[in-house]
Amino acid sequence: MRAPLLAEHLVERHLREAAVPWTVIAPAAFMDNYTSGWTLESLRQGAFAWPMPADRPLALIPATDIGTFAALVLQRRDEFAGRRIDIASDERTPAEMAEILAGAIGCPIGHHEVPLAQVRARSADLAAMFAYFTTSGLGVDVAALHRDYPEVGWHSFTEWADGLDWSALLASASAHQ
Repeated sequence: MRAPLLAEHLVERHLREAAVPWTVIAPAAFMDNYTSGWTLESLRQGAFAWPMPADRPLALIPATDIGTFAALVLQRRDEFAGRRIDIASDERTPAEMAEILAGAIGCPIGHHEVPLAQVRARSADLAAMFAYFTTSGLGVDVAALHRDYPEVGWHSFTEWADGLDWSALLASASAHQ
C-alpha cells in the first residue's frame, strides 16, 4: 500500500471524520499517460524516456480498469464502504515497458532514464512523484486484486499496448511538432 500524498491524506482524513459513506480508489500510474507528452515524443525517436531506473518496477493501470473497478465499487457499496483500495493492473520495469512498446509499435525502443533534475525543471510535483516511485514504489498487490476481483478483467501492460493504434498516435505526435 502506498502512502497518500499530503493533499490526498487531508481529503482522506476529512472523509474518515465525515458522517457520510465513502470509498477511496487509489489508482497506480496511468498507462494512458504513455500516449502523449514527452513519452510519445521520445517513442517517435526510438526511446522510452522515463525518469526511473530501467530495473525499478512500477505499478500500472489503464483508465478502462479504473472505470470498471469504480463501477464494481458502486455496485457493491457496502463491501467497499470506509476503505481505501490501491489498484493496479500490472507491474513492469521501464526496461520491460520499452520492450513491450517495441513489440506493439513494431520498431526498436530502448529505455532512456530521464534525470529527475530535467523533470524538476518542468514540474516540481512531477519530479517528486517520480522520486517516490523510484524510492518507495506503489506497493500494490496486483496478484491479490486479480484473485479477489477477476470480474474487472484487468489489462496487462502488453494487452493495453497491443490494443492501441500506435501508427496513428505517432503520426499525431509528428503533426504537432
